[in-house]
Order: sequence, then structure tokens, then C-alpha cells
Amino acid sequence: MKRLLLTLPLLLAACGGGATNFGELSSRIGLSDPLRDPARTAAFEFGQTERLAGRPREGARAAAEIEAFAYAAETDPAWTHPRDAALLPKLQIARREFRTVLGLPASLPPQVAIRAFATAVDALDRYDNAAAVAALGPVGGAATLERLGNLPRMPRVEDAVQAVAIEVNTPQLGN
Repeated sequence: MKRLLLTLPLLLAACGGGATNFGELSSRIGLSDPLRDPARTAAFEFGQTERLAGRPREGARAAAEIEAFAYAAETDPAWTHPRDAALLPKLQIARREFRTVLGLPASLPPQVAIRAFATAVDALDRYDNAAAVAALGPVGGAATLERLGNLPRMPRVEDAVQAVAIEVNTPQLGN
């Protein structure tokens, strides 16, 4: 079954008349952007950030996704030309708000933050707090895990995830 799923894009490309390269095909069927699904659900999952209180796993996931959305809006061609010109500033402000709440420096490279938070989510999925603290080492370790479990309401984060959801759920002209 897995082999069939992996070959599906190639089979579709061979049968289709319109898309002639894998990149074009994969963008049409949603394979090329790993942030698309998280962006669609982010507003539902942490659009009310006060609901993250007492849930460090969800807090770490929200932090990873805000970092990833902001980084993509700055660097990824699929995200650097949004329909809403305010998307990038909203994401940068949301990232700053989240980092301030967690006590993280503005100079922290986004890739380091994304990796730390995503690895912590995986560890918390396994109920391995020690591994989560180790994963969060580059961003403050145990203190950051504690803060992720006690997140306040973050209105700029809420605003940004709403904007991201609108961006990815709005059909593009010509598609």
C-alpha cells in the first residue's frame, strides 16, 4: 500500500495531460507544502491561546508552527507572495510575542527553534519529559517546558494563525 501511495504522483503525472513536471503536479495535489495542513487547522487548534494553558505538548506544537510559518513567509517561495500583504508582518509579530512569553532571544535562528519545539512535541507524545527537556535545551530546557505549560493569552499569535488559515483556505485564481 505504501509503495502505491509513493508512486501515485508519478502515475498521475504519466496519465495527466496538463501537469508535465513533478513540482507542478505535487503543488496541485498538495504534496509540496508540508505547512499547508497545519496552516489550515492552526486557527482551530490554537486560535484561542488561553486554551493552551496546562498543555505543554500543544504549546510546543504551537510554538513550532508559528516559527515555521514565519520562517516560511520569509524564505519559502510558496509563502513569500501571499494574497494578504500583512501576513509576513503578522507572523513576525506573533513569533516575537511567543518568544517574549517563553523568554527566548529575538536573535535565535528560526531553524533552531523549529527543531527544538518539534522534537519536544515528539518526546511529549511518548510521555518522555526528560527527552522533551533535552530537546528544548537550545531554547531554555526545563524552564521553557514549564512556560509552555503555562502560556497566557497571546492575541498577536491568535491574529496571525487566523490570517494563515485564511491565506491557505482561500482558493487561488486559475486553480
